[in-house]
Amino acid sequence: MGKFIDFLHLVGSLKKIKRTGWVVQKIKNPESVAEHSFRTAVLAMILANNFKCNQNKLIKMALIHDLGEGITEDIVSERGNTHTQQSKTKFSKEKNAMKKIFSNLNEGKEYFDLWLEFEEQKTKEAKILKQLDKIEMVIQALEYEKTDNKKMNEFWVNAEKYLKEPELIKLFEKLVKKRK
Repeated sequence: MGKFIDFLHLVGSLKKIKRTGWVVQKIKNPESVAEHSFRTAVLAMILANNFKCNQNKLIKMALIHDLGEGITEDIVSERGNTHTQQSKTKFSKEKNAMKKIFSNLNEGKEYFDLWLEFEEQKTKEAKILKQLDKIEMVIQALEYEKTDNKKMNEFWVNAEKYLKEPELIKLFEKLVKKRK
């Protein structure tokens, strides 16, 4: 039971870890990793059927996709179209963190495999979640542009390059119109 409580504390730590991209932009009250994961999971829940995805799998994947950041913190591997120095080591650091996080859970292998599936981007659910992750990011960017009166162009540029689904491209375009 002690290992399970440790797991829950790690999950809770995501409420305190601020998303690095917003911290770098000097946002007054940047969102936490948990806040980002929550809205991404809600997007997954609402939109899974639109893409004929396994809803349960997509939601689980959304809830755990950034869980490793409880150990690694939020590592920025891209800024706009540019890869950072940390992009080379991000995957291996997060992989080690996820192995550790899930090592003491009964369903740990299932969750680790889901995370790996997301990282490898080989399944429909993984590809859809990547796009939803980016849509959530630009929704947050738009909110900060309005409240902090700053342009967050690098986040829009980064998101746009990942969007492939016509429905998500349309949503992105509507969000772009709201910027103006």
